[in-house]
Amino acid sequence: MELKQLKKKLKEYMAIPRVSGYEKQMAYALKKDMEEYSDDVCIDKVGNCIARFKGEDEGLTLMVFAHLDTIGFVIKRIDPDGFIYVDRVGGVPEKVLTGTPVRVGSEDGKYYPGVFGTRAYHIMSNEEKEKADSLNDLFIDIGATSDSQLYDLGIEVGCPVAYGQAYYELLNDRVSGSYIDAAAGLCNLLQIGEHLKEKKPKVNVCLVGTVWEEFSARGAMLANRSVNCDLAISILGPGAADTPDQRGKVSNVKMNNGVGINMFNFHGKGTLNGNIVHKGLFEAIKKSAAKNGIRIQRQAARGALSDTAYLALENDGIPCVDLGTPDRYSHSTLELIDTKDLLQTGELLCHFIDDLDKDFDLNRY
Repeated sequence: MELKQLKKKLKEYMAIPRVSGYEKQMAYALKKDMEEYSDDVCIDKVGNCIARFKGEDEGLTLMVFAHLDTIGFVIKRIDPDGFIYVDRVGGVPEKVLTGTPVRVGSEDGKYYPGVFGTRAYHIMSNEEKEKADSLNDLFIDIGATSDSQLYDLGIEVGCPVAYGQAYYELLNDRVSGSYIDAAAGLCNLLQIGEHLKEKKPKVNVCLVGTVWEEFSARGAMLANRSVNCDLAISILGPGAADTPDQRGKVSNVKMNNGVGINMFNFHGKGTLNGNIVHKGLFEAIKKSAAKNGIRIQRQAARGALSDTAYLALENDGIPCVDLGTPDRYSHSTLELIDTKDLLQTGELLCHFIDDLDKDFDLNRY
């Protein structure tokens, strides 16, 4: 898949509202695209999209996955004048919300444009100008004049709210916009699917779009109940720490400097879980990267986790790794990636799959 095609698909996926728990539209879009590459594509009971590719030797199964869902909001209250109050779904940063465009979902799956209200700057006190408003104090305005107008549209308590749609092409093949992190990984799945259609893998490969990563990080765990994989790769890139506020403080990860691999992550915020990379899996990826002239970058991070935290505990223990395209401004309304990194992530995964065979040692040591 060429860079131009990848950008086009990235833009398409970024535009699809898919707040965790409401991923249906994205799941079916991925299913339709994957059916170009595999004749065995399904959506399981909880909503994971699974595409299977049989290997020449079916003694080993690899699952490569990216999450379908995004952070967002759920409606918790509608006031009589038609203003909407929400709670967060996933790690939403409150300080970026005032004045932010949103899309408000209805029970029949339609979305309506709106905006988080904000007090005019001129009437704010000095104290108000210097602090972020609590989500409990924020409201969404879609132009309604009464609650009945919202109810007539099917907008009710429990409906999802997503960030507004945004996509900007910047200098040097860099893209900024809403919900890039998940969309980037899904595009990599298409790169791999296209490759596997032309070149049969040695082992079984399942390409999966997972639900609930931003909600409970357990969608991949449930996908494995269908896939029963032996090892797994989560396509989820580390944060790029090359901006002035992070440079030299957080990590060595930079944009346009190679595929990011998470060697260690740990949530540590009430959830004592994370993932320590499986050394054999990392060494195999490193070898494929070196053989094909692809640079890799390492990250060790505290404060976050992914599906691998729970997937690694499935069966008798599943070797797992998180890797992907480094991104800036994660979970904000406008994230940013270098699409050359995105292209290389998919290429590295294709090379790794070509090299993987049934003799891979699944043991930690």
